[in-house]
Amino acid sequence: MNNDITSNDEERGNQVEAVARDLARTISAAPVGERERLRDMAVHVLRDEVEIAPAVSATPAPSGTVNPFGIGIPLMLAGAVLLVMFPPVGLLLFAAAALMMLWGVATVFLAHREQ
Repeated sequence: MNNDITSNDEERGNQVEAVARDLARTISAAPVGERERLRDMAVHVLRDEVEIAPAVSATPAPSGTVNPFGIGIPLMLAGAVLLVMFPPVGLLLFAAAALMMLWGVATVFLAHREQ
């Protein structure tokens, strides 16, 4: 199957080269003053007529941008600082950090289970 693809690519390449040579001969046979205009016209026709499909990427797009585990780390640090200055807020931030980190770990395991 891979040989078929390679031979088709080579065949198309040979056809394109043959058409390009014919076009070059036709433009070269034209009067000297018209050659540049004809060449530009050929380039513009090619650009207008040939559709280029966007490349399909082999890697999947990321599903999320932020892992909650990463948000839990600064919350824990802020909770440690506020635990000394204002203990109820520090404990609340520690609890929020623990929930965020637990959520982050859970999403990693669930994402691996789906694949």
